[in-house]
Amino acid sequence: MKVLVVVALLVACAQAGSISDIAQKLIPSFATGYIIKGQDAVEHSAPYIVSLSRTTKHSHICGGTIISKEWILTAAHCISDPVGMGVIAGLHVRSDVNEKTQSREVDFGKVHENYSGGVGPYDIAILHVSVPFEFNSWVQPAALPAVEEIHSGETHLYGWGQPKSYVLTAAKTLQTVETQIVEYETCKEVLPENAPLHETNVCSDSLQQSISACNGDSGGPLVVEHEGAPSELIGIVSWGYIPCGLANMPSIYTRVSAYIDWVAKIQSAYYVLH
Repeated sequence: MKVLVVVALLVACAQAGSISDIAQKLIPSFATGYIIKGQDAVEHSAPYIVSLSRTTKHSHICGGTIISKEWILTAAHCISDPVGMGVIAGLHVRSDVNEKTQSREVDFGKVHENYSGGVGPYDIAILHVSVPFEFNSWVQPAALPAVEEIHSGETHLYGWGQPKSYVLTAAKTLQTVETQIVEYETCKEVLPENAPLHETNVCSDSLQQSISACNGDSGGPLVVEHEGAPSELIGIVSWGYIPCGLANMPSIYTRVSAYIDWVAKIQSAYYVLH
């Protein structure tokens, strides 16, 4: 997403020659599809993640998260026309659609009615697939948090993306990175004054390790992992300051716990009509 903006900024930063010069050029942008300094995920360690395409012909544009056999959550900025989008679950190597993967088509989708179309709050969408997923070892849902639950501590981000800031080649394998939740007021303090941060966001940080969570696939999952229980979806990759690997600023996600009632409302309305 926003590839031209990213490339232009990278060129400008390379010419600037110093971190202080780069700092003057940081701008908020949608996640670009990269996880800087992440590592290959253990195969099928995130069975809830899906790859979204604009059509049923597989060409990855965004991530998403399975929350039940028929429903997926993703970022609103990933969606233009949801009906007819392609979904692949059980994917590990981004181009390897095989006997473990499940391909589906979206037959209904809803972008949050308050989403403005740009970088900012309400960046959430829900998608319904025409044929339910078959849950197994490779395809499973993530759990939803309690209404307005505020998390802290360690989290994990998953997405397909490049492992280095200036190498514009996406990783073939699902990437993961460990981050820490940043308390909302702290996040607000460290971001620029004009940052489009909202109380329905959640922030994470690499704690100055130059690990970039904000460059994870747009729409992808930020989760709290529980031993012996499903991972809990607490955030949807939304935006961050670029170039992320140098910005050392928190990454911004849609806080899922702020939208539990909205998700239930959309699902109920769908079943009334169908």
